[in-house]
Amino acid sequence: MTFRKIVSFFFLVLASLAFTACDIIEEPYMTSPGGNGNTGEVVRKVLLEEFTGHQCPNCPAGAETADALKEFFGEQLVIVSIHAGFFARTTAPHFLADYRTSAGTEINNYFGVAANPAGMVNRKEFSGNRILNPSAWGGAISQILEEEPQAGIEISLSYETTSRNLNVAINTTALKSLQGPLYLAALLLEDNILSPQQTNDSQYTNGIQENYNHRHVLRTDINGTWGEVISENGAEVNEEFPKSYNITLDEGWNESTCSVVAYVYSGTNMEIIHVEEKKLY
Repeated sequence: MTFRKIVSFFFLVLASLAFTACDIIEEPYMTSPGGNGNTGEVVRKVLLEEFTGHQCPNCPAGAETADALKEFFGEQLVIVSIHAGFFARTTAPHFLADYRTSAGTEINNYFGVAANPAGMVNRKEFSGNRILNPSAWGGAISQILEEEPQAGIEISLSYETTSRNLNVAINTTALKSLQGPLYLAALLLEDNILSPQQTNDSQYTNGIQENYNHRHVLRTDINGTWGEVISENGAEVNEEFPKSYNITLDEGWNESTCSVVAYVYSGTNMEIIHVEEKKLY
């Protein structure tokens, strides 16, 4: 483990303790990326869906945990921040930016997210729970990264600046025999958005950080909330499933910090099989 990862690890532990000093952290513990997580050129990757809101005072600490995990796991971790529910509502005069989306709200409601911050790691259950507190994210990610990848995803993007039209080509390849049905979902994210955030940090007047940096913000779905079926009957090894989509970026979105996230998941248990992210720039 490198020095940087050691520092990130201890920062993560401290951030996790901020949520609940009395909780006992149970297995699985967080471990460094590696093990048997690679097959050929495809690297095992994990999706963290972080449920948050700009009126949630505890959510900046959750975002710090997510950032520490990203520093620790690098490209093997893909984060999507979903603003949904009560704490994502808009109110004057500070919280006028609306980061809610129809897809985010539907996902939030379907999985029954009742409090923030919270998250799902590959939509997999751990100790009977799919919705996890930030202190459990690291161990869940580590556990999944020890598994070999079952699929690969290649994303190709073509963006026209004048029309703001984005062409998205996604090719999914099965690396192992997979049971169906299989779904492919694609999302558009925007990173580094500055706007007010409620916080518990006492240095900010009235508990509001005016220029808070919102990361990995879900802006819209590209092919529907739940994506589309790419195979009803599963897949054989090396079987490919190419798809292409077009989307026009909203004028208010900064294309220089946008990215596309694509993931394939099981229609049987909703668990994510593989995920990839590609930036426009």
